[in-house]
Amino acid sequence: MNVSRARLHLGIAAAGALAAAVLVPGIASAGPADTDSARLVNSTCSFAQIDAAMHDVTPQLAARLDQAPERKAQLADFFSKSPADRQAVLDSHPQLKSRLETVPTEGPAVEWRAKALTIAETCGNY
Repeated sequence: MNVSRARLHLGIAAAGALAAAVLVPGIASAGPADTDSARLVNSTCSFAQIDAAMHDVTPQLAARLDQAPERKAQLADFFSKSPADRQAVLDSHPQLKSRLETVPTEGPAVEWRAKALTIAETCGNY
């Protein structure tokens, strides 16, 4: 996985979990089990649910992802993995894991993080 793929995973993930994975940092006061990366790894949502939530919560990010079918397929593949396999992906990419656990204090990353957390919290409704 190259750096741009890792950023996409961070956004949705974070957008899941990540989410939508390119842009999602962690929570400053959270313990290890409550980090965004843990939410991403342990999410019970399918990629279809995350994608639907993303289209509802942040249509502009969803549209960007729709225009990048290879990246969208990579995210779908990530969310098709078991939690143990997702953790292995994060463990093998320490820079991605570090970004997931970095807390933004200003700029657009704060807004994207809030949207990603909304997606993570609501994806089970889709």
